[in-house]
Amino acid sequence: RWGYKSVILVLFCGLAAASCGGDDGGEAAPATVPSTTVAVATTSAVTTAGPTTSRQPDPFVAEQVVAGDQHVCALTSDGSAYCWGYNGMGQLGDGTTTDRKVPTPVSGTTKFTRLAAGRYFTCGLTSAGATWCWGDNSSGQLGNGATGGGSASANKSAPGLVVGGVALQSIVTGQNHVCGLNAAGAAYCWGSYPSGQLGNALGANQTEPGKSAVALALKTLALGGDNHTCGLAIPDGTPWCWGNNTFGQLGDGKKSNAGQNQPSTVTGGLKFTALALGRTYTCGLVADGSAYCWGSNTQGQLGDGTVDERLAPVKAAPALKFASLTAGDSQTCGVTADGAAHCWGSNAFGQLGNGTSGGQQTSAVAVSGGVKFASLSAGEEFTCGVATDKTVYCWGSNRVGWLGDGTDVARTAPTKVKKP
Repeated sequence: RWGYKSVILVLFCGLAAASCGGDDGGEAAPATVPSTTVAVATTSAVTTAGPTTSRQPDPFVAEQVVAGDQHVCALTSDGSAYCWGYNGMGQLGDGTTTDRKVPTPVSGTTKFTRLAAGRYFTCGLTSAGATWCWGDNSSGQLGNGATGGGSASANKSAPGLVVGGVALQSIVTGQNHVCGLNAAGAAYCWGSYPSGQLGNALGANQTEPGKSAVALALKTLALGGDNHTCGLAIPDGTPWCWGNNTFGQLGDGKKSNAGQNQPSTVTGGLKFTALALGRTYTCGLVADGSAYCWGSNTQGQLGDGTVDERLAPVKAAPALKFASLTAGDSQTCGVTADGAAHCWGSNAFGQLGNGTSGGQQTSAVAVSGGVKFASLSAGEEFTCGVATDKTVYCWGSNRVGWLGDGTDVARTAPTKVKKP
C-alpha cells in the first residue's frame, strides 16, 4: 500500500511547488468554515496522545516534507535531506536499513531543491536538474539502469544518480514509478509499468528515464499510489490521466480493470491549477480554490459527504477554498489561504489530526491545535506538514517512528518532529 502524498509540482513556478508530490507527491488554490462531520469518529484501541509541543522545545525545521508509504523525508533550507520511519529497503538513504524515529541525514554531500517519496524509495532533484534516488529498486524505480526483480541486492541505501542525463525541472513519485517534466513540459518516466502508468506502449518496467508517448506539453504531473498518472496541460490546465482505472480514478466517466497507456481527458470540462493523487483516487484544485475529487470513496476520501464511488469530478469540502491539497492512502487534506488545515477520509489511526481516532469522516474536519501550515503531505496511516514558521509536524499512526518525535506512540493532533 502506498501513502504518500501525492506530491504536486507546478512547472512554471520553478521548483517551489510540492512533490511535483511527492509523491509525494507533491501539490496547489483558498476560507475556513467548519464543515459538517457526517461519519462520527469512534475511539480507537490504538494508544494515542495529543500534541507534545511542550516536551519538544527544540523542533525540527524544514522547507518541504514528503510522506511515503511508511517513511518521511524533509528538505532543509541549505538543501540537505533528512528522513525517518521504516528503512527496510534503504529508503531513508543513510547507508543502512535501520529504522529511525527522528530525522536522520541522508548520506553524501548532494544538495537538493525538491524531494519526492514513493512507497519504499525516495528521489531528490538538484538545481542542475539531476535526479538521485535511493531505496527499493524492485521495479527499476531508482532509474540506475538495473532492477532487482524482487531481489534486495539491487536496493540502494544511499543516493545514486539516475542515468540518462535528462535534465528535469520537477519530479513526482507513485507507489513504484517516477515521472518528471523537462523545460518544455515533456514527461519522462521510469519504474513499474503494469497499468500503463508510464505513458508508453513498451509493456514492461523501465529501469531508466524514457520519454513518455503522451503527446502533451504539461505544467504539472502527479502520480497515484495504485498505478495512475495525471497531468495538467499547458496553457489552460486541462486535466489528463492514464494508467489504472479500476476505481474510476482517471475521471473519464468509466472504469476498467485494464490499464491504459494513453491519456484521456477528465470529464466535466474543469480546468485545474493543481492535482493530488491518492492511492485509488484523484483530487484537484480549480482557480478559485474549490476542490474536486473522483475515484474510490470507501473511506469518504472524496469529501462529498458520501462513500459513493465517483467516475467524474465531484466537489469536495464545498464550504472551503484551498491553497493546496494532498492525498494519501485514503485520507485527503487541504490548507486554506490563511494556513488552516482540514482533512477528511479514513481516521483509523488519527491521521485526520482532529483529536480523535477511529472511523471515517466524509466531510472536512479542522485539524486540531491551531497551527498554521504552509503545506501538508499525507502518508498511508499518518500526515505531516510544514508550518508557516517552518516547524515540521506529524500526526496519526507511529508504528515505525513515522511521526519523527522519537517515540512509537500514535498522535491524534499535530506533534512537533524532533530536531536531530
